[in-house]
Amino acid sequence: MKKLLAAGGFFLLLFLAGAVWAFVRFQAPVPVPQPIAFDHQRHMKEEMSCTDCHAQVEKSPHAGFPMVQQCMLCHGEAQGTHPDEPKVREAADSGGQIAWQQVNRLPGHVYFSHAAHTKFAKMDCKECHGDMSQMTEPVISPQILHLDMGRCMACHQEKNAWNECITCHK
Repeated sequence: MKKLLAAGGFFLLLFLAGAVWAFVRFQAPVPVPQPIAFDHQRHMKEEMSCTDCHAQVEKSPHAGFPMVQQCMLCHGEAQGTHPDEPKVREAADSGGQIAWQQVNRLPGHVYFSHAAHTKFAKMDCKECHGDMSQMTEPVISPQILHLDMGRCMACHQEKNAWNECITCHK
């Protein structure tokens, strides 16, 4: 009887651990507020590309955020009546940067290089991030939740890229 109770307790504990994991894993992420209501669609209509603002994407593991000096090339003078646009000039005048908040995060054990994917593999940003040219609101939730190890490995296999564990797990 004691063995049966112990086994039942073990399986109950295992079930609860699995339920907690599933709850955490599949719970919607908490939205991250951004300092400016940035409209990707409006900017992409101006013949801008991802690399105009995310300048490190082809040089670094991280895409980076736009520097306020880049924004000032167009926003030194008012471009419209949006109430957030003056915040760009305020940041530049104070010598600071816009405090963009990182939304897309990978688990700590995963290494990902934007440069390896954009420059060397010649991948388009939308393959992972979706079509940002249609986004009229700032990014407040991750767009990479659809990516998991299986999808990444399938893409590597499809493109004949190195698919060994050490490639992404450092």
